[in-house]
Amino acid sequence: MHISDGVLSPYIVITGWAVAAPSLAMSVKSLKPDKVGAYGVIAAVFFAGSTIHIPLGPFSMHLVLNGIAGLLLGWSAVTVITVGLLLQALFLGFGGLTVLGVNIAVMALPGAIIGMLGRHWMKQFSAKKRPWIGSFAGGGAVCISSVLLFVALSTTHAALAPLAKLVFWGHVPVILVEGVISYWLVHFLQKAKPSLLGILH
Repeated sequence: MHISDGVLSPYIVITGWAVAAPSLAMSVKSLKPDKVGAYGVIAAVFFAGSTIHIPLGPFSMHLVLNGIAGLLLGWSAVTVITVGLLLQALFLGFGGLTVLGVNIAVMALPGAIIGMLGRHWMKQFSAKKRPWIGSFAGGGAVCISSVLLFVALSTTHAALAPLAKLVFWGHVPVILVEGVISYWLVHFLQKAKPSLLGILH
């Protein structure tokens, strides 16, 4: 799902930074010193999970985990995912620096927004329904990211439209897998550590 330097048009790159910069600034302000440990663990999981690529034709698939990050961290997930994206670009060559803003807008923002909605909804529903909310957040965030990736690629050049479609449909299995992972994560955490989900019990 990482977009590399030189693929997108300058217009899309600028738009990505225009969206990502203020979002990241607000996220940095939301960080809490007592959650540094959680930030580090989730950043490491995001970094590791999205570096395991499965080749599929001209591109590759990987776990995104942005919805899970959003469920656990809320808006702070934007900063945590950004750190992961930056480290991947610098040390592994996944994505790029000029398009970092677009990658933040594609991966970090949907995760944070859907995660925050999930955290809010879980306070309103019973324990039996919370894992399904988690599943929706985990899979839904990846789905939105896939749509945004499709838009970014297809609006850059008409020749990229077929690839954009392939990339979108190729992420359907990832959406399903992350929905299952999120379901069981919420099922476990609401019993073991509900505070991580923003609920009391």
